[in-house]
Amino acid sequence: MKKVERSLQVQRIQLTDLEFQEAALKKALEDVEGKTQSHQKLISESEEMLSELNEMLQSIDLQDLDLEVVEKSLEQWDTKENVTIESTTLRELTSTPIHAKHSIDYERSIEAYIREHKLILSKEPFDDLMSQTQKKQILETVKKDYGYEGATCDQYDYIFATFSGLVSGLVDVFFVGSPTDSILQKWTDKKVDETVISFSKFIFNKDKKNGKQVKKAPDNIASAIGYLERRYKVNYDARYAKDLVMGDKVLNMSAKNHHLKSLGHSPDIIGLFFSILDQFTGKASFISEGKILRLVPKDNSFELKGDTLVAKVIAGFFNWLGHLMSDIAGSSGTRGHINKSNGAGIPIPFYNLLQLCNFGSFDVNGDKKTLAELSVKVFEEGYDFRAGLTMAIPVAINELMIRVYFAFKSYFYHKKSFKESLPIGKNLNLQRMLIVGHGVLCLTDGVDAALRSKGQALLFATRLNLVAWVRLGFLGFKEAKSLYIQKMNELDLKKFDQDLEIEWTRIQKQIEES
Repeated sequence: MKKVERSLQVQRIQLTDLEFQEAALKKALEDVEGKTQSHQKLISESEEMLSELNEMLQSIDLQDLDLEVVEKSLEQWDTKENVTIESTTLRELTSTPIHAKHSIDYERSIEAYIREHKLILSKEPFDDLMSQTQKKQILETVKKDYGYEGATCDQYDYIFATFSGLVSGLVDVFFVGSPTDSILQKWTDKKVDETVISFSKFIFNKDKKNGKQVKKAPDNIASAIGYLERRYKVNYDARYAKDLVMGDKVLNMSAKNHHLKSLGHSPDIIGLFFSILDQFTGKASFISEGKILRLVPKDNSFELKGDTLVAKVIAGFFNWLGHLMSDIAGSSGTRGHINKSNGAGIPIPFYNLLQLCNFGSFDVNGDKKTLAELSVKVFEEGYDFRAGLTMAIPVAINELMIRVYFAFKSYFYHKKSFKESLPIGKNLNLQRMLIVGHGVLCLTDGVDAALRSKGQALLFATRLNLVAWVRLGFLGFKEAKSLYIQKMNELDLKKFDQDLEIEWTRIQKQIEES
């Protein structure tokens, strides 16, 4: 690339020299032409004067001629004028045709030309190779081909997105509601129970096949949870503060909320990190009322299996995953009771980060609670991972309706290819429709929660669809980013790189064929 840049700069210098010398030659020719015309005029005038003189001489008698008068007249006709024509020296220009077979010789001639004329090449060659007009034209072309365009949704797109958001919002209002009265929650709980039972049976059969002493396979949710609890024990599964060496630290924790406050029970990257950290260090990590606490369990008999670091990390990962499966549907003791309580499951991903929000003042049954304390109360009302799955149903319906509409319209109406019509990837029209649809969904959900709660913060929070609001926030961030990029006239560098790669491949192929 460096050699190409130097070659282009030399060619540009040669072209500039040629243009300069062409202009100088043109000027010299114009000067010569001007002088020639002036001389032609002078010759014509001289011929006329000689003719007049000849006639005068023929009419005068030479004997009566006064020589002094004649000399004075001749002096008036002396019009000699020196004419100088400046010459223009042109530098000899040489050029070598570019060809792949003579690339080495061409490079040598370029370097020789640079040394001969003592050229100083620019560090930014392509900037010097183009005129201001060329730069402007290229900039306009690049912006046209690779600039971010805004959404071009028509009225029907907005109407359908609004309709989709309203339909999914009504599903949320009448079928999701809060964890205490949700119709879809029952179906979700049943599917989660079936998943836990199937997982426990799979682990049971694996253990039996590997020669472990196991008796009876799990056949209900209580036995399935119990088997997984025994199979995937961890050191951070304390239910009360009394199970930990507290010292001067304070931790308000009970069996109903210990899954929320124990960081290792979070089904996300945060939970995985603290789970493996706790298993390696023998400590337990908790988050509560704006603080993160690292405490030592009183029962510290846990030992992480594995002979190497990698083996221990893998074992820690499977312990974390298996223990989450044992807790996702509640504890074995709670699920085995006659009252058929669902128990305390695991939190929605990243929900426990609300424990860092130890501010605000909310009225909960006459007591003032911070946002962190309010989130604990909401969790205790059943706002766990299973509730999150239920809340995701109207969100999924909204996504599916809008994406299917977008795909059909792109393919059948706009006549785009099947690949271009797929409702995936980055598409500003699809993004705009999704933000409108989820905005209507969240508006419906928020109005319903406000009307039904009648000012009660706890009831309002339990009826709020957190999954829908998080999705709307994510889409809103992407939309704001797109608008900012459009305002700053930034380019789609990914598309630019793809086209550049295609062009380089084409050029390389042509060189190889030649």
